[in-house]
Amino acid sequence: MSANGLDRREIAAAAVSAGALHALVAGAAIVAGIKGTYAWNDQVDYHLPTINTMAAEFPAPVLSDYQSATSPGYHLVMALLVRAGAGDLALHFVNASIGIVFVALFAALVARFMGGLAGLLAGATLALSPYTVNPSVFLATDNLANALILGAFLCALPIASGCARLPVRNGAVAALFAMLAVGVRQISIYASAFVGAAFVARGCAERRWPRVPQLAAGALAILPAVALVGVLVVTWGGLVPPSFQGYHGSGGNPATPVYALALVSIWGGAAFLAIPGFLRELLSVRVVAAGVLAGIACCLVPSSYLVHVRFGGTLWTIASKFPAIADRSLLLVPMAAIGSAVLAAYLRIWARSSDTAADGIRARGIGAFALLAFVGLVFTQTANSQCFERYLQPLTVVFMTVAAAAMAGRAARWWPFAVAACVSAVWTALSLLKGGS
Repeated sequence: MSANGLDRREIAAAAVSAGALHALVAGAAIVAGIKGTYAWNDQVDYHLPTINTMAAEFPAPVLSDYQSATSPGYHLVMALLVRAGAGDLALHFVNASIGIVFVALFAALVARFMGGLAGLLAGATLALSPYTVNPSVFLATDNLANALILGAFLCALPIASGCARLPVRNGAVAALFAMLAVGVRQISIYASAFVGAAFVARGCAERRWPRVPQLAAGALAILPAVALVGVLVVTWGGLVPPSFQGYHGSGGNPATPVYALALVSIWGGAAFLAIPGFLRELLSVRVVAAGVLAGIACCLVPSSYLVHVRFGGTLWTIASKFPAIADRSLLLVPMAAIGSAVLAAYLRIWARSSDTAADGIRARGIGAFALLAFVGLVFTQTANSQCFERYLQPLTVVFMTVAAAAMAGRAARWWPFAVAACVSAVWTALSLLKGGS
């Protein structure tokens, strides 16, 4: 068998195995009738009533206000299924299938760069995450929005890697996926900038400024999603439906970047440890100093646990058990400092890559693109009044792992992903069995 044929089999095996693992866990939770988690509450209080209401209102559902803080795309699709005669089991099957596809696509992407074992283990980290499992067990918008964001990312990826034969086509399809993601969750709008970010990342990889036509193409790719958000804002009179404007639309949350960096200390740390030489770079004097300075900067904003402001997640729950000084968490701030050091160490490895061959430039382009996508995620989520872990964790895993995969390639170590998968499994067990957030 050819090497390419073997690679395809590795990729397919990783995708199928990770997807099957997710299906097994989610299916077992559905059969067991698990209740009491955050996603179960959202299903009972918001998503299922909205689906049923829209189904009853067809062919003209009321979109000016409804019982969800998100765009109506997910609910409209499910409402159409209800109108077509789908029962509760069918809705859950479709919903779980979305999560399976999300996990399988991610595992396949990692396997393409790192090989089948790393792809499977990285896929297992996402497959076992409570913030992927919960939305597959219960009706929720999370996995569909994240899958569409990943779709936009995958379409723009060849631009960053320099492998796009028709960049215009890649950009157009990425813009379409971004618009669909916005149709499910309006805060997904940062995905519309993926085309521009891919051109910028390619320029960074080649040590040059992006060209003006490329930036213009990136700006054009933003327009469909921005136009849809504009329609929604006019329809709602705000960034969220009126019923939720006091909860999600009352201003940004400055703790979100701190929380995101704390998550990077876990999931980015695990992903980047797969890169040979990363730990040595992480412990260097300059990187440690960068982490300390970032930790001091994180002290500028409140980060203590506060219900309905700074809460909603496993890490928040743990942080609530730790003391805080002047509303600064004694857990999250040090973790954010470590997360900053993790990113600094990765950037030093990226910057020191002097390979001018096609493969080296390709790796730097993909790595830069993944980090820019992560910045977009954090920037837009900061605009949300609520800093929920479920809004950040799955895509932090995705973007950090892709960045690692780009630089490590087949030389990647597999054991950090095994550890990360075990952490995900423990967090999911706590969420499902104890009804955690």
